[in-house]
Amino acid sequence: MEFATKDFMNAIGPPAAIVFASWIFMTFLQQRYIAAFDRFRSLIASYRDQKLSDDRRKNLKQQIFMYKERCNLMKTATNIGLFAAMFLLLALICAALDTMFPGMPIFKHILSFSALIGLGLVMVAAGYVVRENNLLQGALNSEISDIPDLEDANKHRP
Repeated sequence: MEFATKDFMNAIGPPAAIVFASWIFMTFLQQRYIAAFDRFRSLIASYRDQKLSDDRRKNLKQQIFMYKERCNLMKTATNIGLFAAMFLLLALICAALDTMFPGMPIFKHILSFSALIGLGLVMVAAGYVVRENNLLQGALNSEISDIPDLEDANKHRP
C-alpha cells in the first residue's frame, strides 16, 4: 500500500482546481442573494412609509413581490451550488483514495459520478441565475413606472 506523494498530488490537483472554482461560484451566488435580500428589505421599509403616492405604493408593491421571487431563486441557486461543491469535494476525496488504494475501482466510479453530478448541479444553479437576471429587467422597468416623464421616454428605448 505504498504510493508516491507526486502521484497523490497529481491525482488531487485537477479536482482541487474544480472545487476552488465551485467555491468562487458559490461566492458569486451568495453575493447576488445578499444583494437581492438587502434590496427586498429596503423596499419593505419604503412601503411602510405612509407618505407615498398611490402610484409609488403600487410600484413598490410590484417590486416587493419581484424581489421576493429573486430572493427565492438565489436561495435555491445557492443551495444547489452548495450541493454541487459537496459532490465536487467527494470527487476530490475519491481521487486521493484512488491513489492511496489502487486497484479498487469503486473510487474511480464514485469520483466519476460525483464529478458529473457536481458539474451538472453547477449548470442548474447557473440556470437559476439566468432566471433571476430576467427578473432584473422587470425591476428596471418597474422602478421608473411611477414617474411619467421617465416612463414615456423609456418606451422609445430598447
